[in-house]
Amino acid sequence: MTITCEDCGERHRLERRVNEPGPIWIVCHSCELPLQAVLDGPAPTPSNTHGIWADIVDLGTGVHQGA
Repeated sequence: MTITCEDCGERHRLERRVNEPGPIWIVCHSCELPLQAVLDGPAPTPSNTHGIWADIVDLGTGVHQGA
């Protein structure tokens, strides 16, 4: 993982593994400003909207050629 300083453009590569979501703080080696990166957790699983609508609308029949 690489964090780029927005002030000086210096790129910093993290040498350790980060297993938990949340903020990470490091200090820029060039300008000595604190940098923060926020790691997201795993993507949420999409909800099953088809199951919700299955009792309301027949989604399995497709489009019918009407008169």
